[in-house]
Amino acid sequence: MTPHVRRVLAAALCAGAALALTACSSAGGTATAGTAAPAAATSSPTATADPDAGLPDGTKMTGWLLPASAVPTLKADSQAAENSADTYVKPTDTTIPRAKACDQLGATNWMEAGGIGPSSTAGDDFADEYGNEYYQQLNAYRTTRAAQEFAALTKVFAECKAFPAKVAGNSYTMHLKTRTLTGLGDEAVEAVMSSPDIQGGTTLVVIRSGKILVTTMYDDQNGSGAKALTLARRLLKNVPAAPADAG
Repeated sequence: MTPHVRRVLAAALCAGAALALTACSSAGGTATAGTAAPAAATSSPTATADPDAGLPDGTKMTGWLLPASAVPTLKADSQAAENSADTYVKPTDTTIPRAKACDQLGATNWMEAGGIGPSSTAGDDFADEYGNEYYQQLNAYRTTRAAQEFAALTKVFAECKAFPAKVAGNSYTMHLKTRTLTGLGDEAVEAVMSSPDIQGGTTLVVIRSGKILVTTMYDDQNGSGAKALTLARRLLKNVPAAPADAG
C-alpha cells in the first residue's frame, strides 16, 4: 500500500483541530458573563454541569499510547502526532458522503470517517522510508457519542467493501473485509484493505471501551498489516477499564 496521507498537526490543538472540532470548552463548565450569580445559583446542577466531566484529556491519554519501542523498525513522526492537551473541544458532527468516507479510510486520520467528533484526542504516528506505517489514536467522547461513532465507522466499513482509489496517479479498486472482534472492550471490529494490483495491505482496528475509542492502523508493504490488531490489544490494556454504565 502507498503511504497514508498524513496531516501536519501541532500539539495542543483547540480551535480548528482535527475531526472538525471548532471550539474549546473549559474543564470546569461554562462561565456566565456579567455580574456574579448568587451563591445558590452557582450550586445548581444545570449551572455547573460539565459535559466533559470524567473524560480524560489529551495529556492523560498521551501517557496511555504505546511507546516507540512497540514498533522498533519504524521511526516516530512528530509532525503527524495529534494531541488536544489539557483542553476539551466542543464536538461537532459531519455528514460525510460515502465516496469521501471510503477515501478517508486510506488516510492516517481514517477514524474521522464516522463523522462524530470527540471532546479530546491523542495520537502518534510511526513510519519508515518504505511506506510502512503505524498510527494509534485515542478519542474520548461525551455521553453515548463513542457508541455512535463506533456504529458510524462500522457502517462505513460495510459500505466500502469495494471502492475506487488513486495511488500515484493510477486508479485501483480497493477491497475491504471486516470481522467482529470478541473479548475486546465493549465492542470491536477489524477491517483489512487490499487490492490485487497493489503490493501489501492495511489493517484498521477500532475498539470501544466505554466513552473511549481505541484505534490503530498498520500499513504493511509486505503483508496485510495484521500488526494493527496485536498493537490494539496492547494499547487497550493501557486504557483504564470503562465503568459498567459508561454506555
